[in-house]
Amino acid sequence: MIISHARPDDLAGILELERVGFDAAEQWSETAWADELAGHDRYVLARFDVDDSIIGVATFSRVAEMADLNRVIVHPDARGQGIGASLVRAGLDWASAVGARRMLLEVRPDNEPAVALYRRLGFEPITTRRDYYGPGRHALVMLRPLRDGDAWAVECA
Repeated sequence: MIISHARPDDLAGILELERVGFDAAEQWSETAWADELAGHDRYVLARFDVDDSIIGVATFSRVAEMADLNRVIVHPDARGQGIGASLVRAGLDWASAVGARRMLLEVRPDNEPAVALYRRLGFEPITTRRDYYGPGRHALVMLRPLRDGDAWAVECA
């Protein structure tokens, strides 16, 4: 399996991942993904299988010292194989390389596999955003320092 930068011609495969990976109310639109792929301030990674089909995608951004994990999708048939972890690790490496000192993400608290993955990768819950995904559907906000010796990590240790 190969991780590479997602390209605009990967859009159809990414939209298929949205369709099979999320409920309709939580799916990103074609326009939103096209903007991610075209954005100079975005880092979009795709994971391909041996048949060159997209089985995972993740998009990241950075403003100053804060990176954001904006979205991760892994095809349901490919979950539990480390694909999401490999995409997030690659994003963490990118964020550190471009000068970010921490990464932030939002996840549904009832998405136990994702929460467990993020915890294994060093993310810690910091707050809840009420109604983030719609009325009554909250988001757990998680944060991870990116460098040893980071002032935030020392203060929170």
